[in-house]
Amino acid sequence: MEELPRQGYYLSLGAARIQEIKSIVSKLENCEHGGRVFQNLPRHMQRRAVSSNPKRLPRYLQEKHRREGGANVKPSHRPRRKYRRRPFNLLMEYNRRQKDFVWLETHIWHAKRFQMKRQWGYALPDTPTFKGYRATLRAAAKSCLLQDVSYLCCLELEGPSTLIIAGLSRVSHPSSLAALNTPQAQLGQKWISLTLFKPERQPKGALGDVDILWHPPFSGASRTQTDNSRMWMWVHPSSYNHVIEALTQVFQLVKSASKSEVVSSQEIIMDVGETKKENCDVSCGEEMMQGVSETKESMEFAKKENTHSDLIKTDEVKSKKKKKSKNAKKVNELKLEKRNVPFQRTPKYTSSDNCITMTLLKDTLNRFHLTGPRSYDVLMAALIPAKVTYATEENEIISCDKSEEFLQPWWKQYYHDKERELCHQQQVDSWKKLASCPQLPQVVLPLTVRDPRVTLPCKKSPIAANTSDLTQTVDHPDWPVDSPLYDSGLRDLVTYSKEPDDVINKRRSQLLVPGSKLPESPDEAKLPVLLLSRPPTCAAGRGSGWDVIMAAGWGMSVWMSLIFCGGVAGGQQEAENLHMEILTPLPPYLLPDTPAGDYYTTWLAKERCTQFFKRPPANRLNFIKLGVQYPFHSPWRKLLQDWEPGTQDIFVLRDSRLVSGLAQLIGNNSKTVRRVAQRRKASVVSEDTPSKRLKIIISEENTQDSNSYSEKDEAYKKVSIEDNPLMETLIESPQQHQLVFKSSSVEEELQTLNHGCLVMVQLILQFKGTLESGAMICLPQEEDIEARQKIMKPTDKKEGILEPPHKDTQFDKRVKLKEEHAKIKGRIRRVRRKARLNVAREKDIVSAAQSEQTLKKAITDAVEKVNEENKVILAKFSSFKEEMEDAWLMKTDGPLQCCSRKIMGYVISGNFCQTLGRGAGIGWVALKPLLHLLHLYKDVSEKTVESKSESHEHVEDRRESKWIYSVLVRNPSSLQYHWARLCVVVQP
Repeated sequence: MEELPRQGYYLSLGAARIQEIKSIVSKLENCEHGGRVFQNLPRHMQRRAVSSNPKRLPRYLQEKHRREGGANVKPSHRPRRKYRRRPFNLLMEYNRRQKDFVWLETHIWHAKRFQMKRQWGYALPDTPTFKGYRATLRAAAKSCLLQDVSYLCCLELEGPSTLIIAGLSRVSHPSSLAALNTPQAQLGQKWISLTLFKPERQPKGALGDVDILWHPPFSGASRTQTDNSRMWMWVHPSSYNHVIEALTQVFQLVKSASKSEVVSSQEIIMDVGETKKENCDVSCGEEMMQGVSETKESMEFAKKENTHSDLIKTDEVKSKKKKKSKNAKKVNELKLEKRNVPFQRTPKYTSSDNCITMTLLKDTLNRFHLTGPRSYDVLMAALIPAKVTYATEENEIISCDKSEEFLQPWWKQYYHDKERELCHQQQVDSWKKLASCPQLPQVVLPLTVRDPRVTLPCKKSPIAANTSDLTQTVDHPDWPVDSPLYDSGLRDLVTYSKEPDDVINKRRSQLLVPGSKLPESPDEAKLPVLLLSRPPTCAAGRGSGWDVIMAAGWGMSVWMSLIFCGGVAGGQQEAENLHMEILTPLPPYLLPDTPAGDYYTTWLAKERCTQFFKRPPANRLNFIKLGVQYPFHSPWRKLLQDWEPGTQDIFVLRDSRLVSGLAQLIGNNSKTVRRVAQRRKASVVSEDTPSKRLKIIISEENTQDSNSYSEKDEAYKKVSIEDNPLMETLIESPQQHQLVFKSSSVEEELQTLNHGCLVMVQLILQFKGTLESGAMICLPQEEDIEARQKIMKPTDKKEGILEPPHKDTQFDKRVKLKEEHAKIKGRIRRVRRKARLNVAREKDIVSAAQSEQTLKKAITDAVEKVNEENKVILAKFSSFKEEMEDAWLMKTDGPLQCCSRKIMGYVISGNFCQTLGRGAGIGWVALKPLLHLLHLYKDVSEKTVESKSESHEHVEDRRESKWIYSVLVRNPSSLQYHWARLCVVVQP
């Protein structure tokens, strides 16, 4: 007891204990094992719902929970479906989700059935989820394949035709420009397709293919050179901006100020009515004004006689109708809020002298592709011509109010003249005549049809067979091509006069016989469309079809009608498959000499590179050992520079005369066809019966440059061959058999174009295997060709040509980089840990509890100081990923021709071809090695003729004709070379 103090100082004792309590509390609150505020509650009060709803906590803990990040938690639940499914909310959500990528009008239908992809500013259907490769190909070959191509951007050029043609001559090839000056094209009876180039850069500097359609002159008169003409031009969105820049430069256009404020539907229709009134003839305007004045008098007389109660009832009925119409117009407005509708919203460009005007009609027109032999039958069943003439009743009252003067249906305004009624009847008769004659190429046929929702079948039915008894044929488009779709004011009226779906459904539900067709009424909405026929893209007649063009707002209605009448929907992948199967024209982003092609190639290379390095090293292909320098894209410019040093610009051979001549030089001539045709029995069958026989009629009509081919050939040649893989490769296009070129003149002209020229080819494997995208087309050696011709047995199908494995020169570099990276990573980790420990030792526990932020800042400063001292090491550590990726690939600065066989081109699309029954693909080859291939086979054939005796000459000639002009193809994932027949693609 004596050792104990006699008195205690409780103040100092309490102060010391307070500090200890504070430190303990701070440690408990900032628990290292992840303690949270809600964990301080008793067990029976802890709830998992706290993570989604902070209000589950007591009030005194909610503030601390928010400081820990609880305030960033999303709401506990979505709004109820009752509120989410309100019409206004649905429309707002519909437009909000189009902020970055525009939706097509058929987007919701496609999103339920297709895999979607976002490209070129649009959300596009990629491929169906319930159909495969063969189903859509079968539809394109035997029935009807339907594709929504409304993403094609439309431009309108207005001005004197001479100025427009003079400007387009600077951005197009002279041979293709000749089609633009034909009378049928300028009268709007035919549409044409041509390639646009950068100004004064032909044949280099290509931008892409465009479809051009002239507007017909007013009242069927012939167009003069000084008249104000209009032209529609459809451009692929990948080259849309480049085409606008080229046209702006050629015509010296400047963007004019557009109307930025939002225009209401009432103002739209009033403005449309005023413009329509100005465009109408004077006689029509006088008749309409007389009719309006008569109706005013009749309504005034009726008002005086009617009682007060009758007036009240009529006012109530009118008010209800007005409310319904206004609501329907508001819905149409909201749906088209992201589009350039009405016409006042469209951006416009004008020249300095106001002679040329360019209007961007992007997203204002819908366009559908129908491909296949049954396309006409589908259109005939889906689009029923409308009746535009009705007997007017004597007591019929027309609105007398000025605001409602032009609210009457557009077809009553447009078809007010009897001449236009006669034009409509001629168009309907011509449309029915086409059922009994072959399809005319690239013709334009306007039609005014009934509302497709009214004639929609109750369920999807197979394509109806054509039972037309007409025997008349149509040799040329002799029908009038006037259409209300060409008038911007009427297009807006067509868009905003569409009735709501519930009105149509109510009428259908009131039918006495469910499923029967509704009778056409005078108030039923009418739809003007343009029908554009497309020619076949190969000699077998495949690839032909029709295009349907309509105003905005009607896309989904027409789409559903086409689907229910037998059309099979396809997406972007199906369109790319048709490029290889039936040789349809390629879009700009797949062409190697366009800016869109360069951008797409760069993007695709990055995507493939990213996917390649996502795999572990054990599952990666060693492209260094395979000898593949560019595994992710095709280096077109470097390929041509290796064959022609100093090449800067590349271009694609597009001259149809030279391409056809080159195709004959390659071996696709009529002699080869006759030689193979003699081995088989000719048979002719109809298209409806399934068979593997095919009849091809080869004509020499409509050929260009008649001086370049022999005049002794017959006018018509008929060849019946079996439709097998070898025979179809011999016939790429009718033009190949139409012209017989002089080989010497063609070769001389091709030699002048040898500098930087690419040729599109089709490759068909002669044995098993498939082609991959990016496969190398290689030039065979003379020894390879001789060894190939020495095969005695036709069943001996061994391909013994292999690329010798290359030495992996980057292996040691990869191992060294991996070891250095591990050492640097361990060193940085040790240095940073040491810096943190040094800071922790300098700070006391009590002082650390008092200033937690100070401790964190001190640790951060220490780590930053260490990083600054080891700056060089950290830079090397961060560059490890790029260096390792470079070590997995060959150096691009080396020579391209590093393999045993020289590369002459690349495959851009390859797969197992269903139409040919074997692996095939399309690609591009340089012109110089292609001409070298011709001389190589000629030299080999001369040697074989001299060495063989006359008795074996016939047998050898037969084998030579079968295997002539074959090349070696190697996939980037293999060392095996495959023999493939090379055919030059000739577009009709």
